[in-house]
Amino acid sequence: MGSDGGTGTPTLLVRMTAKLKGEVRADTLESFRRAGGVAYAEVQNAETLRRKLAADGANLWHVDPGVSSQLLCAWNAFVLQSIGEHLLDADYAADPRTVGFVPPVTHTQVTACFDQVEAWTSRARQAAGNGSYAVAEAVRVPADLPEWAEADPCPLPHLHGMLAASRAIRQHAEVALGVFEETVRDGHGHDADLQRLRQLAAEAATASDYAEGLLEAVPDAALHEAIEQRLQRALEIYYHLGQLIAMPTLIAEYQSGDLGGSVGKLAAPGSSAFDPWCLTSPRERAKWRRDPRAQQSIKELWEFDPAPEATLRIQAQIDAAKQQGAIDYAKDGRGEPLGSYYCCPWGAVYVVRRPVTIDHRRLRPGQQFTYEVDADEVPGGGKFVRRLVVGNFSPTDEIQYCDPDGEHEG
Repeated sequence: MGSDGGTGTPTLLVRMTAKLKGEVRADTLESFRRAGGVAYAEVQNAETLRRKLAADGANLWHVDPGVSSQLLCAWNAFVLQSIGEHLLDADYAADPRTVGFVPPVTHTQVTACFDQVEAWTSRARQAAGNGSYAVAEAVRVPADLPEWAEADPCPLPHLHGMLAASRAIRQHAEVALGVFEETVRDGHGHDADLQRLRQLAAEAATASDYAEGLLEAVPDAALHEAIEQRLQRALEIYYHLGQLIAMPTLIAEYQSGDLGGSVGKLAAPGSSAFDPWCLTSPRERAKWRRDPRAQQSIKELWEFDPAPEATLRIQAQIDAAKQQGAIDYAKDGRGEPLGSYYCCPWGAVYVVRRPVTIDHRRLRPGQQFTYEVDADEVPGGGKFVRRLVVGNFSPTDEIQYCDPDGEHEG
């Protein structure tokens, strides 16, 4: 549990420093932090209940719905509260001059987490008082974390906060999994489910450990996104893992979004099989191939790509997700295809049909996204961009070609 970062009315110097850094006040967040502290009492109650169930030899597949609901809801409240607090504390520790102020991305993310703590705490208490309470009849479970706030690059203290949250949540998840293993050791016929939980725990731990290794020294700004992706993935898996441990009847139908071994490998530049238009929306390729400026843009895009294999690996994942039906081409409000993204290489805009993980990022049903690949900043010393852009897309007449000199056409 983190300490209260509030310091009363900030001094003029604090306010000026925060303004220069582009930070916003966190007074409301601190109020919700204090109120949300009840989540820690609920997770302690849940852990006591979990140990009692294990001692009694209870089979969690057959307990009253209120029991598993209490465990699940208390876990969710704890994780959300923990993420919010660690993000605040990491930012305050990074610059004590602006305690009580945080970057906008941190404010947005903490708000999204704290906003859900009360509801999950209430459900946990309802379940504790009513053995027939079934949370799965009220909300979809396993629930996802709130959507991640976007920032480019993500502030370093924000990453340290995510890592600290991952460490704290991991410790509780591993204890819960260990207690759970005791309840299924005597051959209840759930070995496959237990192995699935162990696999998820290993995946989350690996993502967290890898991110921690990248954060040991002050990372280059270009690494921030890679670290952020792995920490997001670790926290998302731990959030689901705790829910599956609490309500193991969910394990059989759980969709992690893993594409498995179905991801192919696209031919790279230099190969006779290489298709320089492989990043372009299949529905729009013929049009762009007829455009001389587009031809030149595609040529320059690949010339400036420092790691074409990395670019192609993400596209191969998108292609596999499309083939599996996890994603489809997005449509506008009239049901017409949205077409391609306005920037070179004019990739398709997709909508997610079922949970899927692409480039270490879990995408959720209903989300729209495209794959942005951009070489425009490379000649000036900037980084080559390859990332998923998630948002709400709409038709536009704007066109942006690959232009290393920084000139674009609207």
